[in-house]
Amino acid sequence: MTPDFHEKPFRRALLVASALLCAAGQVQAQSHVPYPSKPIRFVVPFAAGGALDYVARVLGAEITRQSRAQVIVDNRPGASGILAAENVRGSAPDGYSVLITNMESHVNNLGLFKSLPYDPVRDFQPVGLIASAAAILVGNAAMPPSSLAQFVAYARADKGGVSFGTWGNGTYSHIAIATLGRIDRFAVVTVPYKGESPVVQDLLGGNLSFAMASVLVAKAQTDKGAMKAYAVNGDRRLALMPTVPTFKELGYTDPVLNMRPWFAAYAPAGTPKAVVERINTLLRDALRDPSVASSLSDKGFEPIGSSPAEHQRELARQIQTFTKVMHDIGIRPE
Repeated sequence: MTPDFHEKPFRRALLVASALLCAAGQVQAQSHVPYPSKPIRFVVPFAAGGALDYVARVLGAEITRQSRAQVIVDNRPGASGILAAENVRGSAPDGYSVLITNMESHVNNLGLFKSLPYDPVRDFQPVGLIASAAAILVGNAAMPPSSLAQFVAYARADKGGVSFGTWGNGTYSHIAIATLGRIDRFAVVTVPYKGESPVVQDLLGGNLSFAMASVLVAKAQTDKGAMKAYAVNGDRRLALMPTVPTFKELGYTDPVLNMRPWFAAYAPAGTPKAVVERINTLLRDALRDPSVASSLSDKGFEPIGSSPAEHQRELARQIQTFTKVMHDIGIRPE
């Protein structure tokens, strides 16, 4: 028999082709695996019991009810949201690790730290805005001012600077009051705390004069007569506190005072577009549920539910706005 000198190369080619077809079949099979097919992890940069944790758990429970996919809330507090962001950044880009965070990890931290271990834009894929949270300028009930105009006059007269409790350096409460002081030309002595609860305790105890408060805190304490509310951020009044005017209607045009801090969802960079869109759909469907919308509204949150592209544009705008504002009010990255 005449030897076939092409037999071995042909066999090798056949084996390679078979392997490629097998691999392609596996990839195709994997691509048709429905999402979600296993538990989804919502990574939250704050301890259990806080506002963001509450939002994540309400949404997770509704997503589980609607899709039958289990959602696990993984609380990873500390380092201004860096620990949680780093955890998700290093996770597989498969849609099963989702960062549920506020503006601090992806906007404020850029003005606070010279070197972040992650890039908020390059290392993450925006999934969408979830909700916004109003903040109200309040004072201890014993303080003389009863309106924002009176507050500004009082602050200008205090040459030593009014004491103002913040939720921490570089947080929205810090940036907002410093912005107001810059606009109205009064000195502010900011006292940073670790979150809102200790601020409220010292404000009620008379150790602080003024602060920014969440809606639930402000409503509860003003109803008791323990606090006075002067103005709320955002472009419209709150349904829960309709008598409190907005900064905007009082003539303030600064974007910091006319926006409300938001909560958003992010997946690791490289997550397939179809998976990102599916997560977005799960979140938006949950936010549309009347019981979820009511649960959030009753706590002072305003459901949003934007698309990934809409949030990507919003994120770019806020990074540009807040990095400039933080520099203007004297916050320097360390």
